[in-house]
Amino acid sequence: MLDLNPQQKIAAQHVEGPMLVLAGAGSGKTRVVAYRCAHLLSIGIPAGEILALTFTNKAADEMGNRIRSLADRSVLTSTFHSLGARILRESIHILGYSNDFTIYDENDSQQLIKQSLASLGYKAEKGTVKTLKVGISNCKNGLLEPRELKDDPLLEQIFTAYQNKLREYNALDFDDLLYLTAKLFQNHPDILEMYQKRWSFILIDEYQDTNAAQYSMTKMLSARHNNLFAVGDPDQSIYSWRGANLNNILNFEEDYEGAHIITLEQNYRSTSTILAGANSLIEHNEGRYEKRLWSTLGTGEKIGVYQARNEREEAEFVIVELSKRAQEAAIPLRDCAILYRTNAQSRSLEDTCLKYNLPYTIIGGLSFYQRREIKDILALLRMVISDTDFLSFARTINLPKRGVGASTLTKLRDLAEQKVLPILTLCRALLAGEITDIKLSKKQREGISDYLGVINRLKELTREDLSIGAILKKAIEESRYLQVIKEDPETFDDRKSNLDELINKAEEWSSERENPQLSKFLEELALKASSDETPLPDSIKLMTLHNAKGLEFRLVFLVGMEEDLCPHVNSKDSPDALEEERRLCYVGMTRAKEHLYLTGSSYRMIWGSPKVMRPSRFIGEIAAEYLSILNESDDGWSEVETGEDAFAHGTTVFHRDFGKGVIQKSYSTSMGVTYDIFFYESSTTRSLVAKYAKLTVQDPF
Repeated sequence: MLDLNPQQKIAAQHVEGPMLVLAGAGSGKTRVVAYRCAHLLSIGIPAGEILALTFTNKAADEMGNRIRSLADRSVLTSTFHSLGARILRESIHILGYSNDFTIYDENDSQQLIKQSLASLGYKAEKGTVKTLKVGISNCKNGLLEPRELKDDPLLEQIFTAYQNKLREYNALDFDDLLYLTAKLFQNHPDILEMYQKRWSFILIDEYQDTNAAQYSMTKMLSARHNNLFAVGDPDQSIYSWRGANLNNILNFEEDYEGAHIITLEQNYRSTSTILAGANSLIEHNEGRYEKRLWSTLGTGEKIGVYQARNEREEAEFVIVELSKRAQEAAIPLRDCAILYRTNAQSRSLEDTCLKYNLPYTIIGGLSFYQRREIKDILALLRMVISDTDFLSFARTINLPKRGVGASTLTKLRDLAEQKVLPILTLCRALLAGEITDIKLSKKQREGISDYLGVINRLKELTREDLSIGAILKKAIEESRYLQVIKEDPETFDDRKSNLDELINKAEEWSSERENPQLSKFLEELALKASSDETPLPDSIKLMTLHNAKGLEFRLVFLVGMEEDLCPHVNSKDSPDALEEERRLCYVGMTRAKEHLYLTGSSYRMIWGSPKVMRPSRFIGEIAAEYLSILNESDDGWSEVETGEDAFAHGTTVFHRDFGKGVIQKSYSTSMGVTYDIFFYESSTTRSLVAKYAKLTVQDPF
């Protein structure tokens, strides 16, 4: 244990009784868990009595390898779900199942929910099925039984029927591995005692991420010997949306009488300035244990703060600055990361990487132009341009479902090839009775007719003087595509944000060209998408803040540091949610080893329109002494224009997209002169920035 610091050594040499190790970011927590296991083995505790739990197979494998390298012996290192499967294989017969049960995947589970709905006389809509699956999963992770759901009679019914069918088929879903294990322990104390005797020493990594089922399993398993060694960090609890309960770690001393608390504050990753800045941010949270990370790696440079005028300028700054700093400090691109709150934010960053020929990798997600919703809408627009694109036709004909199945699509394709006809021409001929080679059902005829109607209406729009962004909006509206993505409520917000960003891209692209055409727009995006090949190993890492947890990089940019982005708009009405957003920002900051930047925009395009953005409160909560403002203005934000050249109140103006309107108010913002304009055609008032809106004065009559 020569390479452990004093606090780590105390934790690693602890033997009996409960202990909570508050392990700050980069403080070597995995090392402590491994050394403690090795210490227990060294004093004669049988390897079979030690159980080490974590949350991913990768983490479990890493922990097991570390223990073997230290002690030359193995202990059971497992995820919670793998432990549940192990226990249930031995003892599930007590619950009336056979020990050779099947574990259903997500698709199997959804099919079973469909059967359950049908058996109760309900229609199995796809969106309903996914919503019910999420509801049942939440119930199981919260250890709720169907009879406890009196306020949701449909969920109670389906949960009951679904669980009965699982039992009938001798099958478990993934959540059952925790749910049934906890129920087994609760209802059969003799079985619980058998496992309590088996594992006298229990270690848990990432304890702050435990949900109700994992917490209950842990508490019951450790109750006999009370030898629970939990390692975690309340300041890195960022998974409440998937059931993690922060109170599990905050209440550790109440749950385990006589618990020892050890705090690991020495950080082996980051410079002192980065840590001091992160400390000053997280101290604004109330739900935490007090600790302050420190480092012996040197003071380092201050945290750079840059406020751009718009997201394009922000992306330009980030990519140019990243490239420059990486070259100056000889930092490989693989050791550089750009972190954002939502997936949609990657678009402008990807575009700028492509502009400068810099390789990048999207971690934990698809490149913007490869995301399903983007490809769907672009395929629909390709059908507007060309009647012949069968692949785009096949992709979009059933968005929403129109009853044209795979076999019918094959027949349509073969017939179109045989008669040398564009696919849409063939469809029109079939509906008109001019071609009778394929018999279509009434539902298929109605579906194809509806689809052709959408395409025809969009074709008409392309002949009008509409912007490409406006055509995109109409394509989403006419195709009822938002209804399609609502079928999966868990991903709806992210996917809608991506569609918003596609509209923003279209508006941005159009503003840069004298004669913007839909065909040229689609062509350019196709070229971008085709360049999204597997990147070189030495590439910039782009990812959400959630995906960054557990990683570290020499150079880190946190982008989109604006109110309603970080913190996210969904958190503003909940103190607990706001604290989790602050923890998420803290996690992002503590990924940086040497260089850290926080950037934002003064305005951002939302659904094709500019929206004024305010700097994130989190920047203001970081002590100013650790920040270096990189904007030219003294206060760090863009200079506010005087507005002396503003149009007067009551001036009639014309905007290319919104038409004729009247100026109701003019004022200065960080972006310059801004107008509140009432537009006659839509009867709405919009706030537009003068230098971007390109307004022209009109005759009021």
